[in-house]
Amino acid sequence: MARNAREIDIDPRTYVGMSFPIRADGNNNFAMTKTSLEQSQHNLENLLLTSLRERPMTPEFGSRLRELCFEQIDENLPEKIEGEIQKSVAKWLPYINIQQVDTLTKNGDKSQIVVRIGYSTSLDPEATNTIDLEP
Repeated sequence: MARNAREIDIDPRTYVGMSFPIRADGNNNFAMTKTSLEQSQHNLENLLLTSLRERPMTPEFGSRLRELCFEQIDENLPEKIEGEIQKSVAKWLPYINIQQVDTLTKNGDKSQIVVRIGYSTSLDPEATNTIDLEP
């Protein structure tokens, strides 16, 4: 009998998926994630930090986030970044609900951008998470 995602999340003996970046855990196995929310974070980072055409067999996978972060900072840049994130997530990770996207500068240095993303998943819309990406 197949178990649902909630049952898998509460079972400490079950892993949901691979952790990214791929690395070894303490047992010389691949590091794995234990919950759907944790896996969604890895999936979101992987999607947004992968450039379009970077994957040979799926050239449409990814986003233009890195490309946009090298554009001139102006009042339109945050809108462009949010639009790109929303578009990529809607296509590849529709179970992730983007709630907020903030484009910040790192330590006040306008040459370094940090993108802060607040999100939840359709599995548990009340559980929110935030990640900071430095493309």
